[in-house]
Amino acid sequence: MFESLGVALLQADADQALAITRAAAAHALHLEPERCVRASTCAPGTDTASATWGLEAIGIPDCRYSGHGIRVAVLDTGLDFQHPDFVDRDIVAQSFVAGLSVEDRNGHGTHSAGIACGPKHPSESPRYGVAFGADLYVARVLDDRASGADGNILAGIDWAVRNECPVIAMSLGTPVSLGDSYSRVFEQIASRALAAGSLLVAAAGNESSRPETIAPVEHPANCPSILAVGAVGTCLALAPFSNGSLNADGGCVDLVAPGIAIVSCAPQPDLYQTQNGTSPATLYVAGIAALLAEAHPAARGAALRTLLLRHARRLDLPARDVGAGLAQAPR
Repeated sequence: MFESLGVALLQADADQALAITRAAAAHALHLEPERCVRASTCAPGTDTASATWGLEAIGIPDCRYSGHGIRVAVLDTGLDFQHPDFVDRDIVAQSFVAGLSVEDRNGHGTHSAGIACGPKHPSESPRYGVAFGADLYVARVLDDRASGADGNILAGIDWAVRNECPVIAMSLGTPVSLGDSYSRVFEQIASRALAAGSLLVAAAGNESSRPETIAPVEHPANCPSILAVGAVGTCLALAPFSNGSLNADGGCVDLVAPGIAIVSCAPQPDLYQTQNGTSPATLYVAGIAALLAEAHPAARGAALRTLLLRHARRLDLPARDVGAGLAQAPR
């Protein structure tokens, strides 16, 4: 039971499932099968010469905020807590994957946390993190293969909302088909989170192969109350893998952020890695949300979402693909 979200995860045999389905229909409840999601990352980029281009593109050099005092929850594969860029930092963490600790054995979670909340002065690399002064909350919801079920995600969201995190980042998802609607359960969850002052930010997905194929925004980013993030490259052209706003019933890209050749931290012994995808783009937006939350102490939930959209830099690209535009840090 996730009481703060108004949702329950049920395990049942075939007869029980049939009875539950009938009862749900009689009481106008939403009942959906549990999905499997995975991290929204593509194959790593090879050009690391422009490692800091993402921070420059979103205006971090001119930003005077650090995210100080803002709780940012990263729902992913965990974190390497012994990484030199995080070893001395106070971090709140919990695993929601049975049998696994919060220690990151995949690398996706460490890369994600680094983009959102990495240090201003990392040990060996140019600065790669956005909200270096934020309070980092790490929820492990994906296994060592960077995959997990809806139940893990629900548990992580519930934990982050109960911990009053204004920003909850989910660089994960599962594909949907053209014409599919969004999850009514996750939409209810996101709406309740917004009302509680927590903004959910999620990856739009990497199923496209532009220009030939454009895939719709994936679950759970396709929920109207969840901020869906697409990706752009170094010339601010749309990333070829980035999904688009195709489904009329939900599934709109809200913002874009850098998502090609993105350098961040990695579990030891590598320490640093380069990735592509709407995953890193999502964490850039999550970090910017923390900066805006610091700059506007009264802006939480829907108000913080509005600020993100209002501060976006307009791009000469279809709104179908980039929404309001390129996410920008406050000055």
